[in-house]
Amino acid sequence: MTVWKQRFYRWNYFFVTGMYYDLDYIFFDWKLGWWEIGAKIFVFQEVYETLLYLLAPFVIPISFATRPVFSSYLYLATILLYIVNTLIFNYVHLRSRKETVSVKCLLYYTPFKWVLGFVNIASCYYAIYTYATYFAKRHPKIIEDDKAVEIVLQLEQKETYMSEKGEIEDLNELMYKIAKPCVSDGRRQSVIAAKTRFSVQS
Repeated sequence: MTVWKQRFYRWNYFFVTGMYYDLDYIFFDWKLGWWEIGAKIFVFQEVYETLLYLLAPFVIPISFATRPVFSSYLYLATILLYIVNTLIFNYVHLRSRKETVSVKCLLYYTPFKWVLGFVNIASCYYAIYTYATYFAKRHPKIIEDDKAVEIVLQLEQKETYMSEKGEIEDLNELMYKIAKPCVSDGRRQSVIAAKTRFSVQS
């Protein structure tokens, strides 16, 4: 998976889905006492970054439409800040470790970071869309899934047969061997929960 696909399909899902939990943690969780202040600052940074991604499609066009010169100065200042940050990281931190990269890499980093910012914005909205389309449909419980119940029955039969023979096998490996030919929709991790709930109902 490329960096672009990783950012678009995976990375920013943590930002979007974590908005609720991050805010709940910032306002209502104080289990660590005074140590919570530093932790909440870092968590707030994630919330703030996510809000910037979500508001960017509206704020950026409005800013350039109302104050184009001022917005251009701010935009150029941001790019300059990226360049200075890269130079400091390369010639101070990496140089102390004798891992300095070429100037060509530094020239590549600035447009890469610029394009990656738009990828992050699109990724956040894509995450919202995919979650909305997923939860708009009712998904069956694990005990209502015929394939999952079939796997549980096969697992119990296999365990009974192996216990009679006195053979011992890793449970996770056993689940994988049974579930692999039967299920192709990635529900392998739900077999233990299905077995527990199925046993209670029966």
